[in-house]
Amino acid sequence: MRAVHNISKECREKIVELLLEKRSKSELARDLGISPASIVKFYKGRTHASDLTILRALNVADEEEKKAIARLIVDDLVESLLDVLSENQDLQSEKLDLLKKTLEERDKRRILTSLGLV
Repeated sequence: MRAVHNISKECREKIVELLLEKRSKSELARDLGISPASIVKFYKGRTHASDLTILRALNVADEEEKKAIARLIVDDLVESLLDVLSENQDLQSEKLDLLKKTLEERDKRRILTSLGLV
């Protein structure tokens, strides 16, 4: 997943914390194929999980955890994107326009669904 490369150190830390809610540090280390010392370093913020470790985390996560991790990743990427857009308010891009249209359509469907019209 290409998006993993672009997530922040803080997001990587949150993903590890999330997985530690249901596992011990040694269990998570075993599942991710890394040392327990690495988990401690991630947890204490001394270093951060690599792209490969995050991808492995997605593979070992249960469905609930996968959804939570996906939310963390999306929130982190959107926050980064909003930072770029706030600093470059006149930025024009076909992909940015597509993203805006997609979000508008999603919001319309959400409103229609909440009204019971869909």
